[in-house]
Amino acid sequence: MRKTYTTYRTCIHRLRSKTATTNEVLIITCYDYFLQKYDLAFLLKKYQEIILIPQSTDDDFLLNNEVSPLLDKFEKIHLVTNPQYDSKYHVIYELVVRRNKSIRISTVYDFCETILKKVYIPDNIAETNPNISTLLTFGRRVRYPKKIIDVSISATLFLLSLPLWILSYFRIKLESPGPVFYFQKRVGMHNRHFGCIKFRSMRMDAEINGASFSKKKDSRIFSYGSFMRSSRIDELPQIINIFRRDISLIGPRPERPVFTETFDETIPYYNIRHNVKPGITGYAQVMYPYGAGVFDARHKLMYDLYYIKNWSIQLELKIIFLTIWVILGRKGL
Repeated sequence: MRKTYTTYRTCIHRLRSKTATTNEVLIITCYDYFLQKYDLAFLLKKYQEIILIPQSTDDDFLLNNEVSPLLDKFEKIHLVTNPQYDSKYHVIYELVVRRNKSIRISTVYDFCETILKKVYIPDNIAETNPNISTLLTFGRRVRYPKKIIDVSISATLFLLSLPLWILSYFRIKLESPGPVFYFQKRVGMHNRHFGCIKFRSMRMDAEINGASFSKKKDSRIFSYGSFMRSSRIDELPQIINIFRRDISLIGPRPERPVFTETFDETIPYYNIRHNVKPGITGYAQVMYPYGAGVFDARHKLMYDLYYIKNWSIQLELKIIFLTIWVILGRKGL
């Protein structure tokens, strides 16, 4: 249940858990845009209550009159803050110490990576994340296992999906005049452009007015094209891109140059995702719902950078299994 307590100055937001077993409260004093529904549902299994404290013109009033009375209810307090832009944690720390209660303080950078399994990307282009290196990339320890996974799974997937290739060829020809395959320029590793191959799911005049993001219930998509997108069948020809070494099976989604130019200018650390090969599927694609624009690109980048920074065989397999679940559940666009 979510309740909002309002004063004439500002408001705080409280989310209460029905399943948490510990008497611990999570207090977040920094801008909470990085929290999604998935994150909140996960956190409410760990904490009895979550208190989100917004920016305020009168922090002393907010903390002493709104937050302070709430601290009496809990034995443990976990405080998450952004030390570069927020000073409220000093006041909260003093309020907790006076009550002789337990408190642990985490930066938003550590909290996102260790608890939420994603890398915090600042909302402000001028802000930095001390946990991110711009040289972040895959070493030999990662590249060789990924090559084995790419070749073995892609070859197997091609053989198993061959009937779908044949079916899709005739259905596309039947429903929409024009070529079966669609070649689109995408940005790959080291910002090199390549032709991404997909089954065509839109009408031939889909971009007569210029490039634009796809959206749900897109009128430009014909009937079988909609089915291919929701089941990810339209992505199958990218297996050819894997054999051509343009992309990997798993990695950041390859975007179009017209969009990456904007993202590079507006989203901190965005260009790091080009330090590795893009993928047909990826951590961001299975963890974040479909979206378009700068806001969603920033959130997806949080997962992409976590994948690059914390790659492991276990994470690779997790993404593969989650992709299968997405396909079976037809949760694609």
